[in-house]
Amino acid sequence: MDDLITVHHEMGHVQYFLQYKDQPVSFRDGANPGFHEAIGDVLALSVSTPSHLHSIGLLDKVEDNRESDINYLMSMALDKIAFLPFGYLMDQWRWKVFDGRIPEAEYNQQWWNLRLKYQGLCPPVPRSEGDFDAGAKFHIPANVPYFRYFVSFVIQFQFHEALCKAAGYNGPLHKCDIYKSTEAGKRLGMP
Repeated sequence: MDDLITVHHEMGHVQYFLQYKDQPVSFRDGANPGFHEAIGDVLALSVSTPSHLHSIGLLDKVEDNRESDINYLMSMALDKIAFLPFGYLMDQWRWKVFDGRIPEAEYNQQWWNLRLKYQGLCPPVPRSEGDFDAGAKFHIPANVPYFRYFVSFVIQFQFHEALCKAAGYNGPLHKCDIYKSTEAGKRLGMP
């Protein structure tokens, strides 16, 4: 399932790149880094629905009842909502390092202070400044801004809703699958 979602997410990036490939070089990037991530994730929102998995033969049957809805929505909440504080604190830490509010001697302590403040998490074992836990996330040592993911996790649902409306879908958003919708494809700019 992770691979299916990742492939569709990356295909969303590719489609977005294709939309502006003929623009002058200075315009060959997304309007906002969060847009790129949101386009990728909006495709993943659609392909992860039980109805889509059933339509492509990866799920034998679709249970359409309250318990199935609650389970699916809880899974989505654990993935999407639980991410928001982490997405926020990643760049809070980076920005405070860059502007000097977090000195080098406090990198790890301040990382865990932010994890506690925004996520309510404490380190599972004692940590010291000899550790560099923030660096365990690729984006920190690679100096890749992380706020794009925070923005994406908000706007992807707005994009998904617009695509579902374009597809003529009426119903709960979490059940919408835009698969084979020409109108939704046009909205994404896909031929």
